[in-house]
Amino acid sequence: MLHPFTNFAKHYTLKSVAVIVFFGTSLLAQQREPVPPGSGSPNQIVAVKALVGLDGVKPNSEGMLSFSATDLRFTTQQGSADIARRRIIAVFSGDERVETGGTTARIGRMLIPYGGGLALATVTHKKVGLLTVEFLDVSGEYHGAVFALNTDDMENTIQQLRVSVPAPYPSRVPAALACPAQKVEENTIRVEVVGPDPQSDFPSEDRALLYERLLQQLKSEKTIQNVYRAGDRSAEGSCAEFTVTVRPIAFTKGDQAVRASVGPLGHFVGTTKLSYHLTLSRQDGTLIFDGDMKNSEGSDSDSLNVTKVISKAVVKNLKKARTQLRKTQLV
Repeated sequence: MLHPFTNFAKHYTLKSVAVIVFFGTSLLAQQREPVPPGSGSPNQIVAVKALVGLDGVKPNSEGMLSFSATDLRFTTQQGSADIARRRIIAVFSGDERVETGGTTARIGRMLIPYGGGLALATVTHKKVGLLTVEFLDVSGEYHGAVFALNTDDMENTIQQLRVSVPAPYPSRVPAALACPAQKVEENTIRVEVVGPDPQSDFPSEDRALLYERLLQQLKSEKTIQNVYRAGDRSAEGSCAEFTVTVRPIAFTKGDQAVRASVGPLGHFVGTTKLSYHLTLSRQDGTLIFDGDMKNSEGSDSDSLNVTKVISKAVVKNLKKARTQLRKTQLV
């Protein structure tokens, strides 16, 4: 006679297998739907998602990349955005594991007991290629555009984008002009480039994502009047009250599939972590914050989302430092 717990375990094990098969089959079918790699002409890459960095294009917009002798163009149903080859200062390739099933996959994993979520996670995650293009717009302002595409399309894309990038980088990003003290614009921010640091192992796509998401986060704050990019040499951009500089120190890339498979334990297992140095300074160079920080991403999402966590942390520290500064100014 089987022990009651044995019957219970056997019952739920069979249910787990059934759920894995059901969701796995469904999600694998979803993965077959995108346009096959290499579709179109050699100078066109279809099934591309622009994550950040293109003016006039919403984050995570889907479209097509095309290449001409002078430009890289990203086209969606709503319009297009161009990057002039001569304005590109760096090109990098990377990859990331992402979940393909969205809400369906997350619900499926929650229904599976005894760690069965790990088995489902292995079939609901796939690797995508990440293309990072850093460039200066017509005004000399820095942008970091990140595209997600099929890994099979990465080699062709990099070949299409073989541009001559003058060294050294990032010295090509123009510095701010001198600003008279009486011209400083209160509650305005200038964000400097998150520069490359080989010792930190912080991927180029994360650097660009962090920069662009930090700008987005700052622009969403009602108490901040204007946000300026690195390279802005306008009178307003050069006279921002505060400057934000983030320097990566050490990076550990987690595993989304592992985090997704273990539920709440994902906050402690397979997490993505970044240690960085944050400097917040006034227009005259006075520091209002200067210290090492550390943030991690352990939620049920891709590792790239650590840049959202860091962006919020930076803005929180800026607001706190600004409040303390204002108190001293009232004395």
